[in-house]
Amino acid sequence: MKTTQPVEQGALPQLRAATEPGVRGGQFFGPSLLWETRGRVTEARLSREAADPAVGKRLWAAVEELTGAYL
Repeated sequence: MKTTQPVEQGALPQLRAATEPGVRGGQFFGPSLLWETRGRVTEARLSREAADPAVGKRLWAAVEELTGAYL
């Protein structure tokens, strides 16, 4: 069973976000079907964790530690 989509289709959410008139900060786009892994591009919903500043800080700290790139 195929669970993902071709690269060309996978690039469409970024293209839509970059070129569609009226896109606002904080919006993001992704596939509309099968747990957002394939299908037409639609506006995606942020999970509670993705919108949590504390989770973002922990992720950023982990990235800095793992890569050695401190910004």
